[in-house]
Amino acid sequence: MDDKLDLGQAYAPPVASPPVAPLPDVISPYDRIVRLSFPVGAVVGLLMGCVVYLQSAYALSQFNAQKNAPGIVCVIALRGLGPGSAVLAVSLTAAVLLHRAGRRARGPIEVDHARVLLVLATFPLLSVVTTLFCILASVLLWLAEPAGTPSEYLASLSDFMRWPDPVFGLAVAAGSGGFLTCLLRIGANWLTTKKHGLALKLFVAYATLAIPNAVLRAVLSLVDPA
Repeated sequence: MDDKLDLGQAYAPPVASPPVAPLPDVISPYDRIVRLSFPVGAVVGLLMGCVVYLQSAYALSQFNAQKNAPGIVCVIALRGLGPGSAVLAVSLTAAVLLHRAGRRARGPIEVDHARVLLVLATFPLLSVVTTLFCILASVLLWLAEPAGTPSEYLASLSDFMRWPDPVFGLAVAAGSGGFLTCLLRIGANWLTTKKHGLALKLFVAYATLAIPNAVLRAVLSLVDPA
């Protein structure tokens, strides 16, 4: 019969819609990066201070001038070692946290950069903390020596420290903090990828920071060669 309905055609199953791509997980890591950078910075500052003090003390002992080691280490800490330790602390903390976040995510991940300026705002304070721990390391190693006394330590500081030293250090901290904040804004998503291991990410982070930091120090040295 011509007027008979074709039920098979009338009730054909609907065509399946294409699969929808999963929405990326959004993370905001900067609060945790800043919070964990302070204890990491304290440890890095202590280690860097110990290394620089031992190197300086050994070199000066060849000329019977080991009593000048505290002053030299404090100047180095104020002018570059403290801010450099802060940069290293933030870089290590950010690389490890973002790498772990990427490993734990089951799908794509996206970093929320709304609070990235928090790193820049707290970097000067972190530089002060790392500088103090660098100096604390030199104090502890100086007092551990048989002839090390607090009065001689303070005398060495008065012989070497000048007022431009902390100003120079703050300038280095400001420049390093701004550059580090820009790098985190650019490379945070790459640090969450699963294609590369943590060792490669740490190496790339160190190389990316070391070269511009050396250039910044060279520029500031031209302004203040003391």
